[in-house]
Amino acid sequence: MTKSSLLLEMIQLLRERPGITVDELAQAIERSERTVYRWLREISSCLGIRVVCNNGGYYLNEPRSGKGITLSPEELMALRLSLSSAPFAEGSPVKRYSESAWQKIRDSVSSDNIEAAENLAESRVIRITAQQVDLPQDLLDTLNNALDLHHRLRLVYRSQKSQQVNEYIIEPYALAFRRHSWYMLGYCPQYDRVIQMKLIRILSAVDTGETFEPPTGFSVNDYFAWSWESWGGGEPVKVMVRFASEIAQMITEVKRHPTQKVYPQRDGSVVFEVTVSGLEEIAAWIMGFGKHAVVLEPDELREYVRNHVRGMIAAYETPRDTSNLTSAANR
Repeated sequence: MTKSSLLLEMIQLLRERPGITVDELAQAIERSERTVYRWLREISSCLGIRVVCNNGGYYLNEPRSGKGITLSPEELMALRLSLSSAPFAEGSPVKRYSESAWQKIRDSVSSDNIEAAENLAESRVIRITAQQVDLPQDLLDTLNNALDLHHRLRLVYRSQKSQQVNEYIIEPYALAFRRHSWYMLGYCPQYDRVIQMKLIRILSAVDTGETFEPPTGFSVNDYFAWSWESWGGGEPVKVMVRFASEIAQMITEVKRHPTQKVYPQRDGSVVFEVTVSGLEEIAAWIMGFGKHAVVLEPDELREYVRNHVRGMIAAYETPRDTSNLTSAANR
């Protein structure tokens, strides 16, 4: 076959089999991978048909026929702000896809609209407090691929509470962004339940190649239904807190949880009621208000806060010693 015929065959394969690999193309047209790479560049540069690569697979990025979509500068601004926010920052498992999506949007609309959108975005800001961690791309690729292919993972993970490092087998169900970090949800045979792992604490991940069947009834939304902020699972517990009049307005003006109820009191204080799973997260939030917040129930949470307050008092009663502190200046 002539080169022209083979180029046409490659284009047809890219159309019929989006995500085809270089190795598969080389076998189909009986040419070397080096030749395939060269011809892919020729298809883009000479024929004007853009070829894109995503996770090792190749796709044709041809303009769609028929009615196109017109986006206003304001709509483009909203998309750009969303794709630039913390869930898509460095270390995000979807950062690569958000960048690719925005590039396709830029290529399909007028440069004037893009410039106008970027000017509009300068006066609008979306900022979610996030840890800017640069997780290795090969780790993120392993997690994404195992999630899509339903492969079991062998993970080395550092526990938040004990700081111990252990190895786990995980059947990944989902990746979820909560508050300021990405988490993996998956079934762990060691615990015989679904557990939650913070991506920053995953030290290594190996795709075992073993497949599993995800449960049809699992829902990320259900898992976090009773969560206060980041951590899901567990049995829901009703929490009641009295907030002093000094901060009552601050408490009532924000809807912090779907189950939240606020009861104004005669002295200007409010009683805040919410049903959550796990008490440590909401305890940290309550203690942030200091003397202006008092837990009414449950007793378990009252005792938890009381013990922390005792510990804080003990820490401040200890004589201050800064002689052995290490700072950036004397490292």
